[in-house]
Amino acid sequence: MPENLPIYSDSVLRSRLQFADLEKLKSIDPEPIWIKSDGFIEQMEGASGIARARSRVVQPSKDSLLEIHSIIFSGQAGAGKLRASSPAPLYRGHDCPPSEFVNRSLDNLFRWLDAESFAEIHPIEKSALVLLRVADIWPFEFGNLTTAIVFANVFLRNAGLTPFFVLPAHAREFNAVIAQAMSIDTQPLVSAIHKTIKRELEAIGQ
Repeated sequence: MPENLPIYSDSVLRSRLQFADLEKLKSIDPEPIWIKSDGFIEQMEGASGIARARSRVVQPSKDSLLEIHSIIFSGQAGAGKLRASSPAPLYRGHDCPPSEFVNRSLDNLFRWLDAESFAEIHPIEKSALVLLRVADIWPFEFGNLTTAIVFANVFLRNAGLTPFFVLPAHAREFNAVIAQAMSIDTQPLVSAIHKTIKRELEAIGQ
């Protein structure tokens, strides 16, 4: 599978050393990258107001997840509401619980986010795992991947890092990375976030 992921997957080291190359780039003003990311994230599933959502949400919580969805899909029926349907899983290994268990699944997610073991994870891995888990639960009728990315980016911003976003040319590969992560191989997703942050910081620092 890694050979089918030319953009994202070239790193196998899972430790803080994997991200050491970002330290020398932390002095770069990240705000232009956040502004750039807003437009690309909005293209994914027809969202809007990404900048407003990220300015409103400072700490991750179930309420903030719902608020993100309500802002970026404002005006659409079901914005900010948990899904009432029970769609078939989209990926092999996809949890996608029946609608009556979505709320409980989110509660379990946020209990995990409060655990000491989660606090010890590098912010990039936190972002990857949270993105994956929100996508796995698929809490909304629509806009789940966009909401998951915006929510996962909260962890990057709080760590002083820049956002993850998907360029249109990488959309198919991103979908393959999500599918692989559902099968318990999260490293390509971690690599995707790491490489996006490094690419954008290096570009703006030139």
